[in-house]
Amino acid sequence: MKKNYDKLLLLLAFLALLGGVAFYLLKSEAATNQKSDLVLQPADNPYQPVSIPDPAVKAAEWPEPGHQSSGPNWVYDVFTPPKIYLDAEGNFTPVPPKPVGPPEPFGIYLAAMERKPYRIQIQGYSGPRDKPDEAAIVLFDEERELRFIIRPGQSNDEAGVEVLDFTIDRRIYDNTNVEVIATVTILDKRSGQEVKLNDNERMFESEVSVVFRSEQDSEVEVKLMVEPSDPVTSFETPAGKFVLQEINLEALTVTVEKQATEDTEAQIRTLSPTFFNQPEASEPEEEPIESSDNENNLDFLF
Repeated sequence: MKKNYDKLLLLLAFLALLGGVAFYLLKSEAATNQKSDLVLQPADNPYQPVSIPDPAVKAAEWPEPGHQSSGPNWVYDVFTPPKIYLDAEGNFTPVPPKPVGPPEPFGIYLAAMERKPYRIQIQGYSGPRDKPDEAAIVLFDEERELRFIIRPGQSNDEAGVEVLDFTIDRRIYDNTNVEVIATVTILDKRSGQEVKLNDNERMFESEVSVVFRSEQDSEVEVKLMVEPSDPVTSFETPAGKFVLQEINLEALTVTVEKQATEDTEAQIRTLSPTFFNQPEASEPEEEPIESSDNENNLDFLF
């Protein structure tokens, strides 16, 4: 009995579902037919299409952005900040660094520096140390490469000198070291000047010969004769204008400034010579000896 009741309920439910689907389809078809037959039209004012005008275009002008208080290059364009760099001192800057190109060539080099010896040198003497007025002094003529003997008060016309004075000094260092220095004062008859020579060091001319050559053209050469105490000298080559500022005889260097131009900055360099000539003492193995008093025998020679 119960099973038949369940089947009856299932049948009724199925029939209700079929009835609902049929009702939905009938209503949908009726609504579609009614919508297709409907015409919307105002009663007294029929619809007319209205043209839409083109919109007016206005050109906007944006003002140029002003710079910030940090400087004229600090400009913020709308919301875009400038690019920021670091300068050589480590400060922020909006200016980009300039690419570093190859260094500007200096243009010249120091080819040679020569300090000529004085034309007369002392090489020794003979005679008692306590009587320098009687000594025979041995001098050397650099120009003639000739050694000659002369006494105080005598002259040698070939060499162009006259001996004015001769002294022998004995010096004691640290209570043990003894140094004997012979000094002769001569009159240079060519220049009219008194010159002191000693056998402890070589005498040189006051002027120094300095030779510069071009780095680009080997035929370009500048030769200067300058005093080391006052060396400032200007000269010019196709590479530019230069000023010799300083001569260092101990380091064998010169300091030269290349003057600035419209396109290049001034440069200062310390140059060393590729050739430095300072003649050593000349002592020929065999040479004639002149004597102002024809005395050829020496008691002792230092």
